[in-house]
Amino acid sequence: MKQPTSVHEAKSMVKERLLDRRVDKLSKENERLREAVGELREDLDEAQGRSKETLAALSKTRRPGRMKWIVLAGGAYVLGAKAGRARYEQLKGWARSLTPQSDNGSATTTTTGTGTEVTGKA
Repeated sequence: MKQPTSVHEAKSMVKERLLDRRVDKLSKENERLREAVGELREDLDEAQGRSKETLAALSKTRRPGRMKWIVLAGGAYVLGAKAGRARYEQLKGWARSLTPQSDNGSATTTTTGTGTEVTGKA
């Protein structure tokens, strides 16, 4: 190692050594970061491969067709209509049981602006 001949030269040598150490330290840190990036890239590639495999497996499964949905909707409509008709008949029977009956069993209730009139049919 060279001996400095002046104070200025000694300062320059100290600065140069500090800069060399700093460069070495940063080079080591850079190399460590490059290795970490490489590992992360490998992990990402692996995850993307699994995602592609999953999507490929899902695309192979058969989705229900339009005809299936039409049949299901039609069945739901029919069952709903039958249930609605049964409830209508139930309410109609309940309403008939509340209305007054004449001798022949039929009565008509008429609502006017002034009141309610009950007339029997012959």
